[in-house]
Amino acid sequence: MIVSSKVTAVFHQKPLLTYLAGRFTYQTSEVWQARIEAGEVTCNGRPITTPQQIVRQGDVIACDLPDPPMPDVNLDYEVLYEDEWLLAVNKPGNLKVHGHGRFIKANLVYQLRHNHTPPYPEATLINRLDRDTSGIVLLARDADTLRAVQTQFAERTVQKTYLAVIHGIPEWQSREVDLPIGRLSSAEGVYRYGVMAEGKPAQTLVELVRPFPPHHALVRLNPKTGRTHQLRVHLAALGRPIVGDRLYTMSDADYLAWCEDKSSDDAPLPRHALHCAQTTIWHPHEKRPLTLTAPLAPDIRAFLQTLDPTVTDDPEL
Repeated sequence: MIVSSKVTAVFHQKPLLTYLAGRFTYQTSEVWQARIEAGEVTCNGRPITTPQQIVRQGDVIACDLPDPPMPDVNLDYEVLYEDEWLLAVNKPGNLKVHGHGRFIKANLVYQLRHNHTPPYPEATLINRLDRDTSGIVLLARDADTLRAVQTQFAERTVQKTYLAVIHGIPEWQSREVDLPIGRLSSAEGVYRYGVMAEGKPAQTLVELVRPFPPHHALVRLNPKTGRTHQLRVHLAALGRPIVGDRLYTMSDADYLAWCEDKSSDDAPLPRHALHCAQTTIWHPHEKRPLTLTAPLAPDIRAFLQTLDPTVTDDPEL
């Protein structure tokens, strides 16, 4: 497998070994040094055998590598809808929609293009979900459809409904959250967003679906904007963070420690309990609304059943 990448500004005027070890962390510095010295790494098509060779922004670094071991991911996705222009997939938690490095094959797009039966080699993401968010992902099967539906997302005409299990029981039935969101200053390796006056406008309608006394509730979320981590940030700002959301319930230090060693984690879910349950678009070729629905993810439903054994398969219970 030829791995090729362009040097970014972060690694401009840095040694080749520093770039490879920092960019492709699934191999150690010692392994990268051995590959460089063996002549297995090229820069702009020319072999380099000196680990301390300086690279510059825009240089193309390539190496023929064995396939990385498949990470522990959940490949139990389901194709909910397909026609000649569109695909809709119910993505499980613990699955990236796309990936690189050791996730180059362990992602939804690669699986659909290469391993699905039948394969969809033309499938291209229209929208994305976080690795640990389950639910509906849309993919286009041609460039015109991709542009048309992405325009709908940009113009905020797509209607999306999420379900989330939260800590605590709200004292309200519904409320609209209108709080701007921006990137927070965090420790290296922590990418966290939060409510801030200088952030981008963000609005979310939150409705109580069902309380699970004494400590949890299921809520329905309709985002009016599409900011990064918007639903997670807004719920945390209400003092009702999503169950299993370590990023928004831990300090930077604790979160980084958890990322390094998850073996002692005794939380009720291994990922945050957030699920995209419904998406409605205007079908650009059939000229009609298209509503797609994904049942609540099995792991979230199983958690709710520990709170109340009468919980059914109905996504809105």
